[in-house]
Amino acid sequence: MQKLPLLAVLLLTVFSGAASGASYGDTSPIYAGGGAGRMQLSAPCGGADGCKGQDNGSGKLFAGFNFAPFSAWQGSELTSSVELVGYRSGKMNLARERGAASLRGAGLSYRISSRETDALSVHARAGLTRLSGKFDGESSASTGLMGGLGIAYALDKHLSLTADYDVLRAGFGALARTHVHLMTLGAAWKF
Repeated sequence: MQKLPLLAVLLLTVFSGAASGASYGDTSPIYAGGGAGRMQLSAPCGGADGCKGQDNGSGKLFAGFNFAPFSAWQGSELTSSVELVGYRSGKMNLARERGAASLRGAGLSYRISSRETDALSVHARAGLTRLSGKFDGESSASTGLMGGLGIAYALDKHLSLTADYDVLRAGFGALARTHVHLMTLGAAWKF
């Protein structure tokens, strides 16, 4: 038997078992969403101020899988999930000698959420991200760590409004130790 079909059957079995354990009533543990906002880039470029830039509009798309909720203390409900995220920035003007920059990338993160009320939850995420960008016409790519905080407000059992703050760390050739800050407002849908 070929390895790929065997792996697919094994993954479907695992995820279907986890899905039944993680579902909240008649909703699925799978969710997806997106957000729009602003991205800021900060990198040491050799000048006193370094290279700093802010774009005119960025966004992210995400999809995740919730594991079964658990309780860490009485009255709490924590949910962990694995999340795939895609990022895209608008054009950022950097220091005069560096020109302009634009970024895009994808990441994998572990997210933990705490439900504070029936509608409000807070979450934190940490993971790895791969960013690629154009800096003054030259392309470069880097893998780095990411972290983030956010809140979600459930309008019903499927739709939530979200606000997130993510920090992505990367190094682009001469722009080593680049920090990218992304603030977004958006929505998520639980299937």
